[in-house]
Parts: sequence; C-alpha cells; structure tokens
Amino acid sequence: MKNSYPLFVLCALVVTCVLAQDTKREFSHEKLAEFNAYIANEISENKIAGAEVLIIKDKATVWHTASGYKNMKTKAALKKNSIYYIQSMTKPIISTAIMQLVEQNKISLDDLVEKYIPEVAGLRVTTDPEKGINGPTVELKSAITIKHLLTHTAGFSHGLGDTVLDKELFEGMYNETLNYKGHKNLESRIAFLMSAPLIGQPGAQWFYSASPDLLALIIQRVSKQSIPSYLKEHIFNPIGMTDTAYNLSTDQAKRIMQLHTINESGIFELSELQVPTKGNTVFGGTHGLFSTAVDYAKFCQMLLDKGVANGTQILNPETVAMMQENHVGTLMGDARGFGLGFGVLYNTENDPSPAPSGQFYWGGYFRTHFFIDPTENIIALFMSQKLPYGEEYNIALNRAVYGSLIK
Repeated sequence: MKNSYPLFVLCALVVTCVLAQDTKREFSHEKLAEFNAYIANEISENKIAGAEVLIIKDKATVWHTASGYKNMKTKAALKKNSIYYIQSMTKPIISTAIMQLVEQNKISLDDLVEKYIPEVAGLRVTTDPEKGINGPTVELKSAITIKHLLTHTAGFSHGLGDTVLDKELFEGMYNETLNYKGHKNLESRIAFLMSAPLIGQPGAQWFYSASPDLLALIIQRVSKQSIPSYLKEHIFNPIGMTDTAYNLSTDQAKRIMQLHTINESGIFELSELQVPTKGNTVFGGTHGLFSTAVDYAKFCQMLLDKGVANGTQILNPETVAMMQENHVGTLMGDARGFGLGFGVLYNTENDPSPAPSGQFYWGGYFRTHFFIDPTENIIALFMSQKLPYGEEYNIALNRAVYGSLIK
C-alpha cells in the first residue's frame, strides 16, 4: 500500500542546495534536481523510506538533501546529518587504521597473519563448500598475509553466499542480519571463523570476506588499545568525526534513521528488528559503526587530501596513493579491482560507469554508499537504511553526479 506522502511535500522537505563554483567544471542545478525528484518518487512509491545525499567538490558542498522519513511508522521526517548504521563502510576505516600501523613499522603488509593470530596457521581449504564447515579440506599452499586480508584475497568468506558453507558461516558469525547476540566480543566471532575452512587458497581469488575482523584484532593486539579507543584517538578526533562510533549517546540515538525492510508479504515497512544503539560489545572491522553523511565525508576528504585532515597527517600521501591502487589484478574483472580497503575503478573503458579511472568507493549492507573521484575532486554519499541490499541507488548516484557536471 502506498503511503500518502505527496511528491510536492517531499520536494519541499529537501534542503536548499548550494552550488559551488569551480574553475574547471561545475554542477547543473537542474540535473541534480532531477536526481532528487527520482529519490522523491522512490519514496512516494514505498520503495525507500528516505535518503540523504551529500556531494562535495573542491572541498565545497554542492548538494546536500534529506528527503522522506527516518521512521515510516511515525512519519518522522529524515533530516540532514541523521545517523546511520553504516555496516561495511566500517571496513575502509579499519583499513586506514591498519595502514597507520604499517607506516609506524609496527606491522608490515607482508607479515604473516599467524604472527598476530596464531590460529590462522592451522586453517585448511574446503574442496566442497556444499558439504559445509565439516566437509573435506586440503592444506594451505601458502600462508595468509596482512595484504591478503586488506584485499579480500585470503580465502575467507563473509557468509553471504548460497553454499552450505556460507550459510553455516553466516549463522555462526552473525546469527542473523539484525541479531548479533551470539558473540560477546570480537575474539569470540573470530574463533568461530577459525573453526571453518577457507573457501580458496590465499591469493588465488577475490572473495568478499570477514577479513577486516582479523584486521581489527591485529590493531587491538599491536596497539594495546580497544578498537573504539584506537579509532577515536587516531582517526575520529583528528578528523573531527564526532558522530561516528560503535555505540551512541541518548541524544545521538534520537537522530538515527530506522531500518526498513520488505516483510514476508512483500510490503515495505519499518523493520521489527533494529540495531541496538548502545550496549554493543563486538567492535568488528567488517561492520559495526554508526556514522553520518557529514562525518563520513570528512573521512573521505582526508583520503582525497592525501591523508591530511585539520592540519594533521592521518596517513602519508604515499600510503593513500598505494591504498587507491588496484592490488588484485583481474581477479574481479577487467575494469574494477580492489585497493587496500575499498573498490577501485581501474579501467573505465571496460565499464559502463561514467566515472573516470581512479574512482574508489564502497558501501554498506543497509544502503549506504560513498565514492571518491581524485580526478574531478568529488566526494559523493548516499545514505539510507533498507533491506534487502541492492545497487540501484549507488548506480543512480554515480550517473546523477557525472551527468550533472558541466564542461
């Protein structure tokens, strides 16, 4: 059943957009308005509850809108700088923390993971994922390195596939998408991951995985700090990310957008289950953080500014450049690859995207997404909270941004 939120009211809720002047290229107000009308239509047709979009070029905000609801049931309007559960957009932040330790010579990309997590040395590789966790296996041909973890080439899975092994992994690590009560801490979740075989040999494939959880554990053990403490001291505070954390204050929780989903009857509605905003104790690298479009844009700007934020060198320029390179060859195809923490478009000639080669990006399972374009000096974010996952809004954002640029 469609809601009664009229299209013209949705458009009225949109915050006025400020267009930045650029010596190279600028944005068309009319074209960006078309994208906003598309989002408003998606809301009016009950395909999405609401969305926040933030576009920055040359350090200036050129478009910032918030449309629709943060809660469809109460009809509470979504506002700018709402808070979202960003799921896998946690991964690039954890990767940044790892690269800080690399710069300090506390770890190396070529270090064997078993140096920090000894259980990794005993892992084996499945020969039949349909036989599940206890199916037949073979020995590792080579050891897993930290670089393997960063690039999702270690052979781990995320439990998101359709095989019996994947399904058992997902249930054991996460219980279900919105019920993380199976583990009290990160070590417990990793212990379960260590009880399962790898899906492939290290370096032989790119397979989206829970590897960043192991990266988080390495950060804990090397820095002697908890993940929340480390991130706050070395990333969030220097960058000025005041609304990014694993747990929220009472006031912050009031700003959160609720998760919406399609129920068993096919109706899009407020989800019965919501991610707890406090009391979370599994500080993972795969997911777990809450954040805002504004906060995450600051993180993106740091990467775009070659590691500098507020006069502080978060990462060295050479490190940021290395993170943006494709490190997996053609394991993901002949256009898109993976850097040290996020996806990379390395050959736009073989991809339908209007973006230039060099764009890097990633997203979260609840429909949050960002991309950074070093060529055009652009940061773009789309923030919502919807299950199931899909790419349509990421693609629409990409097309809208480049389609709105004027030569």
